[in-house]
Amino acid sequence: MLIALASCAASEAAPSPAASNITPPKAWTADPALAKTAAAAATGDRISVLGSEAWTDGSRGCYAIWLDLSGGAGPIDDAADGLIAALTKELTGVKIHDRQMPVVGETGTLAFAFEKAPYHGKLRAELTKTGEIRALACMWNQREPKTCEAGCTTMLGAVTLPGADTLPGEVK
Repeated sequence: MLIALASCAASEAAPSPAASNITPPKAWTADPALAKTAAAAATGDRISVLGSEAWTDGSRGCYAIWLDLSGGAGPIDDAADGLIAALTKELTGVKIHDRQMPVVGETGTLAFAFEKAPYHGKLRAELTKTGEIRALACMWNQREPKTCEAGCTTMLGAVTLPGADTLPGEVK
């Protein structure tokens, strides 16, 4: 399911020093295989994968993946629509709700919740009109949904804009 985030037509999945700087919850562990799989799934024509990281807490049923993508310049609302279209095309039957679309401008946040039984999740993507996207998709199954959702909420709040070292709205 998380791999669907990466399916928005990317061009190359190459090793990169790009890092999320996201600290996962204590019980979550890095999952390089999932990160590599997601980066490979993002391979396509228009977007380069600059970095990918993933974390899991398999015993609780919690999963997260972060991608740093670079694509063609254009309106951020078009990029948001494209990301949603790729997700719904890749995951037949996925239900998206609580959608927050970016305000048209230089940068913006796309956020939504999604469901595809037995999984529930949330996605947050920071978009720029230059084509840069930093996104985290986090999901959980029925094992420990409240614990997973709490961990996901913390991680989603740490997604920053490309090139930024502060969170949106944070003053340095």
